[in-house]
Amino acid sequence: MKLNLLAAAVVTAFAFGSANAALPDSWTVGGAAGWSHSFDHSFPSEITFDNDGYGTKLFGEYNFNNWFGLGLAWDYIGDQHVKEDDDPRTSFHINIGEVYGKFAYTFDTKGSDVFFKVGPTFNRISADGENKNRLGAVAGVGVQYAFTNNFAVRAGYDYFYRAGKVYYGENNDSARIDEGLLYVGFQYTFGGAQPAAPVAKKKVKTTQTHTLDAGVLFPFDSSKLSAEGQSAVSNVVQSANQLEEAEFEVYGYTDRIGSDAYNNKLSQKRADAVTAELQNNGVAAKVSEGKGKANPVTGNKCDGVKGRKALIDCLAPDRRVEVVVSGLTSEVK
Repeated sequence: MKLNLLAAAVVTAFAFGSANAALPDSWTVGGAAGWSHSFDHSFPSEITFDNDGYGTKLFGEYNFNNWFGLGLAWDYIGDQHVKEDDDPRTSFHINIGEVYGKFAYTFDTKGSDVFFKVGPTFNRISADGENKNRLGAVAGVGVQYAFTNNFAVRAGYDYFYRAGKVYYGENNDSARIDEGLLYVGFQYTFGGAQPAAPVAKKKVKTTQTHTLDAGVLFPFDSSKLSAEGQSAVSNVVQSANQLEEAEFEVYGYTDRIGSDAYNNKLSQKRADAVTAELQNNGVAAKVSEGKGKANPVTGNKCDGVKGRKALIDCLAPDRRVEVVVSGLTSEVK
């Protein structure tokens, strides 16, 4: 008896804690102890039972994924007795070997779950120095709470069908008993596909330059923003959403036709019109500057063009507003 209680204590202390059934291709080992109760079937009235005893359990499981695994377990049921009339009571104990499938619903990232198990058993009941073997089955439910990805506590109830037979009477009649085991224990999980380490990232400053055609933004020789121009500015803002801490600079340009004073004034009005539209989209520009006929993109391409209309058409790329957006992006190290 003392040896059995010591075994129960060892089993209960075995392997603190849990395991992550949510970890694919992992192994779980553990132990448990608790209260057992036998269910007698078709015994005559002269047979009485001390149905309550204790049980210990050792188990190992292979977790294929976060909802299914296969397990092996060994259970010891002890401290139960049977008595016939005035005969001394007889103690019996049962060793049960289990093979089972475990179906789980995991409710956190560490592997805590509720589960159902079912499978066949091999049972060996021992009484009066005799051993009897028989096949049976187990069905059980339980819950485990994971403190970490490796350690958890488990509680459950297993029902063992056809756990054994008890024999009685002169004709050595027998009747079936089933067993129930309510247990609490601990488990440890190891192996499995470990989650990938987070990828280190660094912030990198980047710059986007959006060149907006003045012919789309404004009517010729005007600084009033068109509907198409409003849409173009909105697209610039949306494109900048991918940047962190985005800053906007707006520069207006004209072609070389006309005086410097006129072109400087017109380019400033156009830059300010785009800046105002940025504000309408919730963005404040750090710079809003008109640069007149500076920095022409056509170079000397139009020098030989004859006729005012042809020259105006040739110089169209110079008439523009540039929105320069700078900000931070994440880059994998």
